[in-house]
Amino acid sequence: MMYVKGILKIICLIILALHLMTAGSAAANVISVSNNTGQPADFTTIQAAVAAANPGDEIVVKPGIYEENIVINKNISIVSESGNFSDTVVRAADVSQDVFSIWANDVSIKGFGISGSNSAGIHVFEFIECHIENNELFNNSCGIDLYILSSSNTLENNEISNCLTGISIGGGMYNNLSNNSISNCSNGISLFDSSINVLENNTISKNIEGIYLTGESNGNTLAGNTVTLNTKSGLNIYGTSNNLIYNNCFNNTVNVEFEEVSGTNTWNTTKTEGTNIAGGPYLGGNFWAKPDGTTYPEKARDIDLDGIFDSQYNIEGTQFIDYLPLKGLEPVVITVNNSTGPVADFTSIQAAIDNALPGDTILIFPGVYEENVDVYVTNLTLTSQSSSYGDTSGDTIVKAASSLDDVFYIIADGVTIRGLNIIGPVDYPSSGIHLNGVKYCNIESNQLSNNYIDPTSNLFSGNNSSISNNSGSDTGSGIRLDSASNNLLNNNTVSGSGISVLLRDSAENTLLNNSVSGSNYGIWVDSSNNNTLEGNILSNNKIGAYLKVSSGNVLNNSKVSGSINSGINLWDSVENTLSNSTASNNSVSIVLRNSSANLLSNNTVSDSNYGLWLYSSSNDNKLNDNRALNNQIGIYVKTSSGNVLTGNTALDSTVSGISVWEATKNALINNEASNNYVSIYLQNSSENAFSNNSASDSNYGMWIAYSSNNNLSENDVSNNKFGFYLKNSSDNRLSGNQANSNSRHGIYLGSSRSNILDSNRVTSNSEYGLFLLDSGSNSIYNNYFSNVNNIYLQGSNAGTRLNTTLTPAKNIVGGTYLGGNFWGTPKGDGFSQTHADKNGDGICDAAYTVNTEGIDYLPLADSRVTI
Repeated sequence: MMYVKGILKIICLIILALHLMTAGSAAANVISVSNNTGQPADFTTIQAAVAAANPGDEIVVKPGIYEENIVINKNISIVSESGNFSDTVVRAADVSQDVFSIWANDVSIKGFGISGSNSAGIHVFEFIECHIENNELFNNSCGIDLYILSSSNTLENNEISNCLTGISIGGGMYNNLSNNSISNCSNGISLFDSSINVLENNTISKNIEGIYLTGESNGNTLAGNTVTLNTKSGLNIYGTSNNLIYNNCFNNTVNVEFEEVSGTNTWNTTKTEGTNIAGGPYLGGNFWAKPDGTTYPEKARDIDLDGIFDSQYNIEGTQFIDYLPLKGLEPVVITVNNSTGPVADFTSIQAAIDNALPGDTILIFPGVYEENVDVYVTNLTLTSQSSSYGDTSGDTIVKAASSLDDVFYIIADGVTIRGLNIIGPVDYPSSGIHLNGVKYCNIESNQLSNNYIDPTSNLFSGNNSSISNNSGSDTGSGIRLDSASNNLLNNNTVSGSGISVLLRDSAENTLLNNSVSGSNYGIWVDSSNNNTLEGNILSNNKIGAYLKVSSGNVLNNSKVSGSINSGINLWDSVENTLSNSTASNNSVSIVLRNSSANLLSNNTVSDSNYGLWLYSSSNDNKLNDNRALNNQIGIYVKTSSGNVLTGNTALDSTVSGISVWEATKNALINNEASNNYVSIYLQNSSENAFSNNSASDSNYGMWIAYSSNNNLSENDVSNNKFGFYLKNSSDNRLSGNQANSNSRHGIYLGSSRSNILDSNRVTSNSEYGLFLLDSGSNSIYNNYFSNVNNIYLQGSNAGTRLNTTLTPAKNIVGGTYLGGNFWGTPKGDGFSQTHADKNGDGICDAAYTVNTEGIDYLPLADSRVTI
């Protein structure tokens, strides 16, 4: 097998030599391609241009999206006119085929976005000296595939992501892979039976495996590569030898994995003067670290300060040794300035990042920086020079160069962005700041707006009031977190008509003291758990804070106002805590839809159509000590069950203080509702329990309509027009309540049957203590009535009983028997106060007859009456 592979390599070298000897010198033609009618060109498809080209020609492709599978069988160059892969995109027309298939030597492909193939983005079939540069390859099975004997090719400055394999080389030699960025693939770079290749200055991060060397992949050089945050391993070596691996930065949980005893590989070069990848003054071995901040060899020293540890490193505890492991330098400050003022290290933020090391600080001077910035260096700080002096004027502006990309795209842990004024426009799904799959980042004291403001206007005066909102539903987001955890968003000001702050599949982040306004969604927490939202100000959004399919989040001490739709909105979200917040002047201040087991505590909702609204099976929530003030409806529970409302206050509602509508098995305990049209309203509801609530100074204290099997006990419904008002309601129980000093009736039953009224105190009501209208079969006993007019029966009330069976038990006036009711008046001339109880059993000797349908056969006696 080894003999055959050796013969193949010799044949490859012969082909290379023949190619060099026979290369022609014919003049090259330029052929143009455009599929946009506004851009005239020679051809409308790239494949047609390839068919018409002669060897050595150059095909220039104008911006656009081309859906093709392109086969190249002659040595030509294909380049994008703009050189920008974001505006010249080639997508696979047939996803089973390669996007570009190369069947010739000396082919160049430069400046394209290439995607959508279940095979490869670019596939080279046994050919040499091809140049693949400055392309973006994404969502392909393989980004670039150099097939057997594809040798002496150059792959440079390509960005590859979301592929099974970023770059694959099988049986190839003398290929040069440099300055490529590969992320979010299963394998970053994979070499199989491929020797004498150079992998130099590539960034390979966030893959499952970073670099994979297997088979007879011998004699390769890996130098200057940054291999970080790959989940399974940074470098996997399987049976290979004689590779030179030096001046690389490895920062993975497992940096090197050995699946088989390998031959001898060299892990450092001879110590040589020159800046190494960790910033030190000498080349030697590699920089070894792990994402938790540990560097290796642990506890080693660098006494002579040459940037190389004084101890060798047994790599991952194996027999493989780096004799000259690199030591990271102390963090440095890198300056950026593209305008007047101090001369800086760089004129662009991206250039500074490209030259930074983990832990460095990039200090950005005032100016307008038109960039889309990728942040891939861990523990990097980007801060405005103004903010370091406490200046919050927003004079350090970063404007999106392309609306199709994030302004800041962060794929490294521990990044800080502070004190910048970040402006769009950016289109959905792009963002001002996008954290993707990262931890421990700190985004603080920034201004973000999805709008462009002329920097020569009043922005530098410190007056940012001119920032207005873009319209349209395709606007991007201000700050976006995807699969990101343990990050801090602190004291940012965000505006724009899209989504100001979006968390998606992100957990355990903290959003602290941010100000969000003028958006469709102020803060949207989507499928994200255990985040903390503390002290944020959300104003004039369509929806202030929106939690969807999210649990375990805490929203505390927020201020939400001016929301067109809702201030705080929970949808399909469970076990969240909303506390100590104020929500005012919203259509709905707080709303829960199909959201259960949440805790709402000590919030104030005011001046809204609905203060606090639970509906559509929002079950088993707890509402404690909330205040609903000056709303149409203060607290509204609809089509929901198992909720417990305790210690809440509902005041000054124009419709109702607390409403329970089409709901079952809810509990209202110790709530106070006053100065509402209806203080507590129960409609089409059953099996609810209301106890120890106070309802006062309203037209209706408690209104129960079309409701059954509810239990109302120990409530105080005094000083209203009506205390209890039951309409078309049956099988409810009113027990132990106070209904006093109402301007009309203490208890009113209209068309309400089979209810039980017992142990209630009904006194000093102006018209009647108890008024029954067409309400039969009710059981009314052991109540204390003391009104000028205690009872009035109108219409048919057949079957209503004003007493129960005489039963030994303490009654409401302290007697020893339960029987009927106590009928008194404030003047002391009521029936129970003037009729004798000769046998002293606490029951008057005579029955109390209201009318033929209302007779109390066992009226309770006043213990002071002895005659």
